[in-house]
Amino acid sequence: MSSIGPVLVTGGNGFIAYHIITRILEEEPDCSIHSIDVNIDRNRHPNPNVHYHYGDLSCIEDVQRIMQIARPVTIFHTASPEFSDAPQSAYHRIIVEGAHNLLEAVVKVKTVRALVNTSTSGVINDNHTDLIDATEELPILRPPRQQRVYCIAKADAEDAIQAANRNGGQDNCGILTCAIRPSLVFGERDFGSLGKMFAVACQGKSRFQMGNGQNPYDFIYVGNLADAHLLAAHALLNAWGKPRPTDASTRVDGECFHLTNEDPWLFWDFQRAVSALVGNPIRPEDIVVIPKWVGLTLGFVSEWVVWIISGGTRTANMTREGIRFSTLIRTLNGNKAKQVLGYRPKVDMQEGLERSVRWFMENTEGRA
Repeated sequence: MSSIGPVLVTGGNGFIAYHIITRILEEEPDCSIHSIDVNIDRNRHPNPNVHYHYGDLSCIEDVQRIMQIARPVTIFHTASPEFSDAPQSAYHRIIVEGAHNLLEAVVKVKTVRALVNTSTSGVINDNHTDLIDATEELPILRPPRQQRVYCIAKADAEDAIQAANRNGGQDNCGILTCAIRPSLVFGERDFGSLGKMFAVACQGKSRFQMGNGQNPYDFIYVGNLADAHLLAAHALLNAWGKPRPTDASTRVDGECFHLTNEDPWLFWDFQRAVSALVGNPIRPEDIVVIPKWVGLTLGFVSEWVVWIISGGTRTANMTREGIRFSTLIRTLNGNKAKQVLGYRPKVDMQEGLERSVRWFMENTEGRA
């Protein structure tokens, strides 16, 4: 297996990036890894081969400076402001302008062969319509159908990075790129989705359910997602310098891949499983069902109250988008990743949840 280093990880102090770096170090303990992030105090590896650089992706000078220090062969582009304190107005600047800055720096450094872009399955869903066994052939949604600012920005960034594959030529290699579109990611250090579920479970509030609860959801344990990233990177490196295959069943560069744990759960069963693991099991007779229309009404009121009180500077904890998110069916077809990348989830859903909740139980005092 070819070496993937040196490596640059954007958003390298995020929770997905932490697990990607862990996986790299397991495979190549001496790999030189560089991270660019605006918060370099969290999720740090003690390994001396991991170097953390403060830098803003929307600042071209920061990106070019760190790119020249790292001189990477492989880039894992995981940076994303979703579930962070960044306002929605920052999404375009960080995600879209950041992607273009990264690509510009790649051209200048001339060392990069592979770029694995962590995109989102949200680019093919409007957050109003069920997504059932969705394949990569579904079109990326654009406004007006797509209203989520985050997904619009991620779609624009994915387009730019995919267009940079082979520098736009069929056989002229340049850099090779691909997009990873995970289902809902969970795992240790996940203060976005799972962290909020953990907090609700600890408060004993997991008995509340929006909608009828019969909406299956695809999840992916972050360790499995990290495995998929490395599989994609190795496939791109193996393809570098060779003509692009005409057979789609073997083609990685310029492609996107849906990633799941291959075991859909009902969305609210997942929340209740978290509650059971923290010691607050929910009996079926204790479940309080809130009709979806009631939840949407409460979300609307909550959004406006918080907007008025904060002068538009804060977002409500309960939103209509969140209510819809928790009541839709969202399942992905992961056959392409299995066939092309050879991906198989090594950690099943139950074990992944047990590992994750155990980490939160042991780290409730702060974000390590």
